[in-house]
Amino acid sequence: MQNLVKIGPSSRWIAGVAGMATALFLSVAPAAAGTREAEAFVRQRGADAIKVLSTPGINDQQYLREFNDFVDKSFDVPAMAQFALGIYWRQANEQQRAEYVKLYKNYFVGTYAARFRTFSGENFDVLGARAINETESLVQSRIVRPGQAPINVEWHVRENSQPKVVDMIIEGLRLGVTLRDEFSGVIQSGGLDALFKALRERNAKFALGA
Repeated sequence: MQNLVKIGPSSRWIAGVAGMATALFLSVAPAAAGTREAEAFVRQRGADAIKVLSTPGINDQQYLREFNDFVDKSFDVPAMAQFALGIYWRQANEQQRAEYVKLYKNYFVGTYAARFRTFSGENFDVLGARAINETESLVQSRIVRPGQAPINVEWHVRENSQPKVVDMIIEGLRLGVTLRDEFSGVIQSGGLDALFKALRERNAKFALGA
């Protein structure tokens, strides 16, 4: 597999913290959010995630189904996928776009499902929110870990027909930009087919295939 497999140290750090942030998204503390909609969204998604983790005796297959449902309700996967592909989105035809979005979702789910399940009770504090424009806001949060420095995470929430997370900003580093740079490197060396191949190979390791 090409550069997609050889994720650099900064990418590994972001992936790990993003996984922790996604996991901790389930334990939402009361927050003075900038908008009622953003606060209600975070609280509801947190309740949904707690329900997934608190289900007794859930097996891996059931867990993945529940996690997929959580992602569908919480994240705007098509928007995230398009941003990560960058300028190459315009070069892809409709069939390639559809395949890529499916591959991206499996990549996202496969990467973070395991980390989500390792939630061990770290504190997650929502600190507030600020408006970006009439339909978007950044919800500030902090992950508090015993004996370690807290991690600051912002959730980029966009509301169309309903609110969805479209990106995460971890200690000032934007997840979408990191993936876009990574994917671009693969495409530049072998085209869209190379990226699709890399994603299929990565997804196969999660038994989530294309």
